[in-house]
Amino acid sequence: MRVSLKSTLVVAAAVLGILALVVFNPESRPQQETPQPEVAAPSVTAGSPNEPVTEQTASPGPAEVPAEVQEFIDNYADPNASDDEWGQALAPNVTPALYASLLSSDRELARAAGHEILDVDDGRVSVGTKTDVSYTLEYAQLEDDHEHEGHAEAGHPIVTGIDFTDAPDGAALPLGTDGVEQVRAPVQEALTAVVAQPGGQSDEDREQLIRGTFTSPEKALSIPRSVDDGAAVRIGNAHELVLAAEDDQLVVHATVPYARDGENTPTWTTVTIELTRDATGAWSPQDAHL
Repeated sequence: MRVSLKSTLVVAAAVLGILALVVFNPESRPQQETPQPEVAAPSVTAGSPNEPVTEQTASPGPAEVPAEVQEFIDNYADPNASDDEWGQALAPNVTPALYASLLSSDRELARAAGHEILDVDDGRVSVGTKTDVSYTLEYAQLEDDHEHEGHAEAGHPIVTGIDFTDAPDGAALPLGTDGVEQVRAPVQEALTAVVAQPGGQSDEDREQLIRGTFTSPEKALSIPRSVDDGAAVRIGNAHELVLAAEDDQLVVHATVPYARDGENTPTWTTVTIELTRDATGAWSPQDAHL
């Protein structure tokens, strides 16, 4: 079949028209992203609205303690106060028993203890220098009128005991938080001398035992025998040990059961034991009275 030249030219013109529409149509061409100019980040200064929110990682310091406890900590480590000034400064913020023990305690140990509060936990305060704990004290709210005239009224926070972390051997320590256990052994020894008695013990034997137990038994020698017919008397362990002070001396009010040999029903008596320091700094019986 013969195709005329005119027809061929018409078809070619149509094809070229279609190609022109495709090439020059903006919607049919791929779009290229126009680069955007860079924008400088806003400057950030502390406290400005642009400051980023970050999680706080610093650990909080120790909780605050009552002013009375802080006062005790500062006064206890005071290197410049005289012994009298030191004692007077400590008196309002400690129990009478602790105060009496402090008066005969190692002052050099107190000076070196530091006064930084390193930890506070439910009435216990750790004190020392930098990260080294020298001692931990306990304090409580005073509820009854205090025996010592230098102390405040009820509602006053008061230090009840001091536990040293690593005290040197032979140091005269203040009463700790387990003060009763610190004095139990010398108290039991004293009670054995004045309340218990072996069968047939003579007055001379008893006097010798008392003098060998107490350092200054002026009143202990006047305590009457538990029984006066020469029978043997046994005692139990001391009960209800109450730490106190008389004329700024540490004393213990100790209640103890005793009975004749062969009897099962005990009699109870309370003896006040006066304590002093021995050469090692430990507590020793000085005297006793009913």
